[in-house]
Amino acid sequence: MIFLDTGYFKGLYDKNDFHHETSLRIKDYLEKSNEATVINTTVLVETLNGSVGTRISVKELYDELHDENQVIELTKKDYLKSVEVNSWFGNSLNYNDCTIFNTMMEMGIHKIVSFDGCFRKINSLHVIYAI
Repeated sequence: MIFLDTGYFKGLYDKNDFHHETSLRIKDYLEKSNEATVINTTVLVETLNGSVGTRISVKELYDELHDENQVIELTKKDYLKSVEVNSWFGNSLNYNDCTIFNTMMEMGIHKIVSFDGCFRKINSLHVIYAI
């Protein structure tokens, strides 16, 4: 299983994004690997918000994200645990990234596609940021 961060989707859907070409290569890699992909509601909401002002239909994007990935719905318990995760890292991870890391820990996921440098600080993760 591989967790997909918001930056990957931004790069994938925005042809002007700095990471567009890399996101396309990663998409090809993911399709060939046939590995299950996971997002949580944090990534879902961030990705949908990122589509504002574009030609991308929020409804189509929502459906595509649900069709192509396992979407983990966060609970109050998850949000509270993410506050604890934030304290583990001395408040050096933003809260959204803490929800991602918490989801990954809960599911035993050690791989993430992310262009966010904060995940590279975590030794237990394999960060895929270029293919």
